[in-house]
Amino acid sequence: MSEKNFCAHDLAQALESWADPSFAESYDNVGLQVGSATQIVRRVLIALDLTPGVVEEAIQKECSMILTHHPLLFRSPSRILEEDFIGQLILRLAKKNITLYSIHTNLDAAHGGVSIALAEILGLHHRTFLNPSDDGTFGMGAIGHLPEPEPLKSFLDRVHARLKTPSLRYAGSDEAQIKTVAVCGGSGGSLIQSALDAKADVYVTADLGYHRFFEILGPDGSCQMALVDAGHYETEKHTEQLLCTWLTERFPTIKFYCTSAPTTPIKISIR
Repeated sequence: MSEKNFCAHDLAQALESWADPSFAESYDNVGLQVGSATQIVRRVLIALDLTPGVVEEAIQKECSMILTHHPLLFRSPSRILEEDFIGQLILRLAKKNITLYSIHTNLDAAHGGVSIALAEILGLHHRTFLNPSDDGTFGMGAIGHLPEPEPLKSFLDRVHARLKTPSLRYAGSDEAQIKTVAVCGGSGGSLIQSALDAKADVYVTADLGYHRFFEILGPDGSCQMALVDAGHYETEKHTEQLLCTWLTERFPTIKFYCTSAPTTPIKISIR
């Protein structure tokens, strides 16, 4: 008996049963980005972002579909040209007949999604949404508890090790005791107040501007909780393996690969 052929639509339907597109933020553009929903899929490359290197890796691995967390097309392009970063990616995908699908803030908000998985990586117990929807079907961010309290300095060592990052920006006393931890993978500055309201001892997220750190200060200027910017890529990189594992369990006849190279253009200099 021959194996059943699956198409891009089958994968999309499964993913959307987990992370409904209605969960996505209003600014987002999730779903099919380039190509055809009827594309037969036997190999899929998964990456946080689409880059020329990711496209070439997909070609080398003979993948007919690429699945990214961040959409290539946040907004409609006014032109598609070889000379543009986005344009050359679209044209390269089209030329090689590769379908592109993105699952972004709807996965952030899903049960078992990006932030819940980040909380698990950091070793938190009793994980739940930091900012749940009214009916609890989805939410943004996550909150949980360490098995035992530890000083902020030790907690930062934990973040360095588990997210494999040499650099963290933070505010808070190194001796502050950390037990309740809030997290949000990627840009989570908008949830600082939610973390404060939840009585978190520390909030870990990314993309924090200078003035965001002032939002955690009390009347006397002391930190009401610690705040850690661990980097956007670093707090979401695990999404690749999260998707690979989830899809492999449901489509065992399809080969899923995590991209072999970092997709972030950002480098860190430490003196």
